[in-house]
Amino acid sequence: MYRLINYLFGLTLIYLFILEGRMGDHVMVLIGLVLSIFVAYTTFLTNWISLEATKAVVILGTIVLGFGGWTLAFAVAFFFGVSSFLTVLNSRTSDDSTNSVQIFKDRRRDGYQVWANGFWVAVFCTLWFTLNSIAYLIAAFAVVAASTADTWATEIGTLKPGRTWKITTFEKVEPGTDGGISLKGTLAGVLGALLIGLFIFNLEILSPLKFFAIVFVGGITGLLIDSFAGAILLDNKIDLEPPEDFSDANNSFTNSFINWASTGISGLAAYLITQLLLL
Repeated sequence: MYRLINYLFGLTLIYLFILEGRMGDHVMVLIGLVLSIFVAYTTFLTNWISLEATKAVVILGTIVLGFGGWTLAFAVAFFFGVSSFLTVLNSRTSDDSTNSVQIFKDRRRDGYQVWANGFWVAVFCTLWFTLNSIAYLIAAFAVVAASTADTWATEIGTLKPGRTWKITTFEKVEPGTDGGISLKGTLAGVLGALLIGLFIFNLEILSPLKFFAIVFVGGITGLLIDSFAGAILLDNKIDLEPPEDFSDANNSFTNSFINWASTGISGLAAYLITQLLLL
């Protein structure tokens, strides 16, 4: 399935580059391509992503910089870099007796995880490029904020975890349980959404404070939706059937699907709110 997503966005990128892009757009896309290739294979060699994920990173990175601009690209790079570092740190802390290189391999992000967090960023970037409505760009930032909030809440919340409660019933659960929340993890998620929101002030737009608030609230919304969805699926003992090429456990695919859905809802909500403000 992730290969189809690669083809979809890859062909869209080529089409817009040839038929819709101007000279300046061509330069940005080519810069995005070069930088994305460098980042993709550097992170592969350092065991942060799998080989299959390199194509997704190249396509996503090219779209983000080529269509979304430098500020959004820096926001995505910030999310990816810090989140990957937290994942590696969490892996090393969780099992000090295991060889760290092997842990890195076990926790590398695959193509599904890349698109679970990046699919809607690519969609809104493409719409921003073709339709030139600021609402789409703000929606893309909200998606990044939601991804950051969820990832930081998970990674920091399970790093030397404390008390964890189920978001739907507030009963105590084991750290890492789907739908579980902790004070440390929630604060980390709020901080992640806040930091992504601050990138808005680097855009040349009117009333950046309003758009910052939309991005920040969108990030928190995504975090809450992700937790509620995880708790509901856990209560009903639902694991989505993964595609044939998915090599991890079923619950990992379910988590990726929840991430995809929650970030999409966050982006759509940010888009609608921005459109209302622009009326």
